[in-house]
Amino acid sequence: MAATKKSSQTNANKESDVRIDEKFLQEHLRDVRSEMSWRRELEFRLMQFLLVFYPIIGTAMVALFQSQVSAGAFSVAAIGASLLILTASIFVTDRIFREHEAHAEMGREVQKIWAYFGLFQPGAYIKNDTVLPPRLNNKETGFGQGQGHKKTLALIWLITIAMVLVFATLAFLKT
Repeated sequence: MAATKKSSQTNANKESDVRIDEKFLQEHLRDVRSEMSWRRELEFRLMQFLLVFYPIIGTAMVALFQSQVSAGAFSVAAIGASLLILTASIFVTDRIFREHEAHAEMGREVQKIWAYFGLFQPGAYIKNDTVLPPRLNNKETGFGQGQGHKKTLALIWLITIAMVLVFATLAFLKT
């Protein structure tokens, strides 16, 4: 019992000895915000890649359809093109999902730092008002927790499925 009480007192003393380095927090905040920006930019770049990749594959398939290639050869090419765009879509989807997880974790770090500096507290810096809206401090829907990546993923899969269906239709029409 005495050892437990002494241990509790030691832990309490350690907690009160915590020194906050505000300069570190400010630098860390700047670094995290920078990393969040490039992760958002990566999602945009991956989407751009697909928006160039899809038309190239689609144009090649239409040109092949209009050529004198046999129905069997076109079907094999259509299957290959479908597998290629499915593979690219899976890769990009996985990457966007992983980047969003990291982005959301960093967003929660930013929320903690902003809370430490009182940016959500009315009157901390502006009389009767907050510097930042309280909605940004929600761990589920606040800063960095957005669902925009889901719309990007939905668009990727809508286009992917549409292209596979077009290739299947062209293969059917070629027979």
